[in-house]
Amino acid sequence: MRRQHCNPPIWTDFHYHTFEIILELAAICQPEDLYGLDMVEMENKLYLWAEQLPEKINEHPLCPHGTTEEMCLYFAQIPIEPHVRLLSVSISETSSRVTTLQLSE
Repeated sequence: MRRQHCNPPIWTDFHYHTFEIILELAAICQPEDLYGLDMVEMENKLYLWAEQLPEKINEHPLCPHGTTEEMCLYFAQIPIEPHVRLLSVSISETSSRVTTLQLSE
């Protein structure tokens, strides 16, 4: 997703990044199931969840500092099916800067 952010109090100028969001998921797959997780459905949920963030990420109440840490916490709230577990959320603003939130039960 392409959005603007800044990280006050150090950086106060808004600038664009194309953020990459990665969810690590685990699901139970019973022998009679075709698959344990519908990845297309989950991808659509992630897309819709990302679209709820304003053009300036800092304007969202859960991301007031515009940090990738806050964005990880935001995406950790994405609704998932009961048999699926969200293991981690990673957000990158460049390929060499990735923030990962490891979730525990």
